[in-house]
Amino acid sequence: MYKKVKIIIVVFIFIPFLFCGCWDQKPINECGFITMLGIECSNSGEVNVTYGVPANDPTTKAKTEIINTSANLLRIAREKLKMQSAKNIEAGKIQFFMFSKETAASLPIENVNEVFERDPANPILAWVIVVDGSPKDLFNKCLKYKDKPLPSIYITKLIERCASCAYVPETMVYNYDINNYAKGIDNIAPYVRYDSKAVEGAGSAIFSSGKMVGTINTQETGILTAMMKTLKGKKFTYFCGGIDDDTDKPIHGLAIQLNQKSKKINISIKNNKPIVDIYIELYGYVDEYKWDNLKDEKKIKKLNKYVQQDIQINSQKVLNKLQNMDSDPIGIGDIVRAKYNDYWRKVKWHEAYKNAEITSHVKFNIIQHGAVQ
Repeated sequence: MYKKVKIIIVVFIFIPFLFCGCWDQKPINECGFITMLGIECSNSGEVNVTYGVPANDPTTKAKTEIINTSANLLRIAREKLKMQSAKNIEAGKIQFFMFSKETAASLPIENVNEVFERDPANPILAWVIVVDGSPKDLFNKCLKYKDKPLPSIYITKLIERCASCAYVPETMVYNYDINNYAKGIDNIAPYVRYDSKAVEGAGSAIFSSGKMVGTINTQETGILTAMMKTLKGKKFTYFCGGIDDDTDKPIHGLAIQLNQKSKKINISIKNNKPIVDIYIELYGYVDEYKWDNLKDEKKIKKLNKYVQQDIQINSQKVLNKLQNMDSDPIGIGDIVRAKYNDYWRKVKWHEAYKNAEITSHVKFNIIQHGAVQ
């Protein structure tokens, strides 16, 4: 009898769970999922926020709803944007955070990221992108591209492709924030431009102490990627001149698909100054060599030496440019902090970094050329 009563009690306890419904469900046709987020400073000094929300209503002609507002605080702007849409605004599908270059230079991006990261629905795999211009204007321009897909899909796929070719860096919210809290490394982020016809990956936005301090182009980004040892597996095409047999001066175009074999950084402290040697070993396939052929072994060796010197010169220029911008995206400071911690504690790293002696050493080898003419 006692067992029967026990069974009945257990049944009555579990019966309510069988009839439970989704009391907090949100019908898809009543939701608007943010896929694009633009941040810029308005002329009045307020934060200007733009959402891109793909339309899921088949009766509307617009493919994407663009809503925009300004406020003194980002949280206030978020609430104001909710008042402008007939749908429940959800942020779980954001593909990228896009900042104007003026905003990135004046407003620490991590402060914006933090507001959205507090909501667990927001993706930390969203891209961090800096645009030369206004994110709002770019979103509206994308709506007018008749030969392009939805703006969020178009921009995301564009950045992914450019990153796979090392024309822009791979920077998501999570690794941007990790680097931001590391004292010995500075961030870089994809840098884009746009016009009335298309959006273009233009290289890297360079940061120092959390704020953007300059840019480098796509070729410089590829070289920096090699010095950061993240070029391996990417399809980076390096452009330089060919060689005139008589004068050894560059003529015409040479395109080489570069890949990375290794990278090594040696650091020592001499006379209270960091001495840094960066060794990168690369190999490449000749994609195009105009007005000449590569059937002659002597010419191949000569071209190999020329390309190695060209990469060497340009890699040193990139290092000098980064030092002048007081930016350390390679993470030299992290190595110094780990290897020479006593020295690290005595100095202000950014001051020491600007005075450091940093030299690049490049080894390059052509491994395939075919019968290119």
